[in-house]
Amino acid sequence: MWHDGVSRTVYDTILVPTDGSETSVRAGREAFRLARTLGATVHVLFVIDESASSFLLSGDTMSDVLDELRSRGEDALDATVAEAESVDVVTEMVRGVKVADAITEYADANDIDLVVMGTRGRHGVDLLLGSTTERVLARIDRPTLVVGAGA
Repeated sequence: MWHDGVSRTVYDTILVPTDGSETSVRAGREAFRLARTLGATVHVLFVIDESASSFLLSGDTMSDVLDELRSRGEDALDATVAEAESVDVVTEMVRGVKVADAITEYADANDIDLVVMGTRGRHGVDLLLGSTTERVLARIDRPTLVVGAGA
């Protein structure tokens, strides 16, 4: 109970960044379980990675790569939201050159109370450069729950 007499749950808004990997879908399941218990809203976010690595590893045009990333994002959002059942869900797709920065900026802009992320996502160049989850943890100033691959 807050000092003004208005009761409020600790986590009214939960953010789940997803890339469509099984680990991010598991993080979504955990977020939805928490949201059902707390009566919270879950924001499911896909970041279209506009970093040079997304384009350098492809022989396609920039437009084709962006179309593919958008399609992958829609699939990732759908896969994660499929677990929502009776939870209020907001889905969002944003563009960003640095995925971790886009996630933290979204959390700040939407006054997110808790971030729930998987320990690892899809493989590729990100595996060589370090995980997005580690980068988010280094930047974010709000509670973050990290869900392991075997959770």
